Amino acid sequence: MKKVAITLVCYALLTTRAFAGISDPGFYVGGGIGLTKSKITHLDSNTNSDTSDGGEATKVYGGYVFDRIVHIESSYTEYGKSNSMDINSLALSMNLGYTFDNGLRPFTTFGLASIDLNESGGQSFTEGSGAGFHYGVGLEYTSTQIEGLGIRVAYEADAINVKTSESSDDETLNASSFYMGASYKF
Repeated sequence: MKKVAITLVCYALLTTRAFAGISDPGFYVGGGIGLTKSKITHLDSNTNSDTSDGGEATKVYGGYVFDRIVHIESSYTEYGKSNSMDINSLALSMNLGYTFDNGLRPFTTFGLASIDLNESGGQSFTEGSGAGFHYGVGLEYTSTQIEGLGIRVAYEADAINVKTSESSDDETLNASSFYMGASYKF
């Protein structure tokens, strides 16, 4: 009976220590690649006038882990070429989720973004950049075998109100990516 109790206590201590580093405070940096989609929605009728699929998104992100729930994160996303635009975004957002003891962490992100449309060819927007909204959801896994390594799969997007030269109505440009990334926590 004593051996069983000692074994259970040792096991509990060892497994707790193995996962203790998952939610320790610290900085992290990462990068990812994925697929891009962008669309323009007319606000008055909620119709999509321009949808573009394809292309590769590249993302660089970094942040600070406060605890199991709250992270603050900044990211730079290059959405790739879409029609006559090369959209990129610089965002600062809250990353809220919960880190389970097995290393899985479902999360959501939301914050502000500076979006640059980088149009080529004919100018279709009256402004080429501006402030927008950044949002997303994802799942991250922190490995216990390789300390500090995190793998993530996520959908994130940036939305900005724009005016086209053809119309005086406001429209929403939504650039999104579904990506896979890897990060390292210091």
